[in-house]
Amino acid sequence: MPGLPLGHVGLIPGPVNCASRGMAVTLTGKSAHASEPENGRSPMHTLAHLMPALTALSHGTPQDSDFTLATVTHAQMGAPAFGIAPGDATFYVTLRTLTDGGMQALCDAATTLVMDTATAQGLTTEITYHDIFAHCENHPEATLILRRALDALQVPHDGRGLPMRASEDFGRFGHRAKAAMLFLGAGTAHAALHNPDYDFPDDLIPIGARIFHQVARDMLG
Repeated sequence: MPGLPLGHVGLIPGPVNCASRGMAVTLTGKSAHASEPENGRSPMHTLAHLMPALTALSHGTPQDSDFTLATVTHAQMGAPAFGIAPGDATFYVTLRTLTDGGMQALCDAATTLVMDTATAQGLTTEITYHDIFAHCENHPEATLILRRALDALQVPHDGRGLPMRASEDFGRFGHRAKAAMLFLGAGTAHAALHNPDYDFPDDLIPIGARIFHQVARDMLG
């Protein structure tokens, strides 16, 4: 995990990764000749209004139980042509909440905002959801097992940077088992995840291996 000192572990009980889902919105109006835009129904004003309006639904930090974050990740309007006033647009928004329980309210608020704005402009709207991630929550018992192993190995650990805004599919394990996830530091100046400069530090391999070996010994012993 970039941002943590090399070999340092981030670990806390409770929520550690946010719930998230991708909201894909299609706006459909009517195209027209670029010299006669009044004969069409362009999604331009709706798109221009919705992008900042949706991001304004963001609130607080992951340390707040009512944390929300809306991030516009993609937008496209009409065809790449000079002679046509656009009649359609598509944009993507990623919605995040600290826990699964807050996601429905954020989805409802985003949907209402999109539908009301589009209807006022005479546009039809389609909304679909993709890449749905449940929030990741560390069970207290599983967290304690990891802490004991870290202490036995004298691996430093604390809760800095947690919970984090990113989502993580590890949360699925928590639906079936008492699960917990730790974050092994890649360095405070290391390139961020999903950055083209990211390079996994090989020095972490023996540290991670020792941690899981110790967990196995403790649980089997």
